[in-house]
Amino acid sequence: MTIAQSKLLFETLLSDEPFRDSILSAGSMLECKVLIEARGFDCSMSELRMTLEKYIEERNFDKEHNFSLWESIFPE
Repeated sequence: MTIAQSKLLFETLLSDEPFRDSILSAGSMLECKVLIEARGFDCSMSELRMTLEKYIEERNFDKEHNFSLWESIFPE
């Protein structure tokens, strides 16, 4: 994934609520990857994970804990 594609994916997560909701409610990273590829993005699993974790961190979903997708707590 190019830097431009990564930025576009991040911006899409911020601006497209139905897309964002489908990604965040996906049951696995593989399901997220399928949804993202259907939108025309081409990325590896590690690129996808980094982009989604950046989105979650920037949006500060949980101020008490650092959660990854699917509720795994990151050590602080």
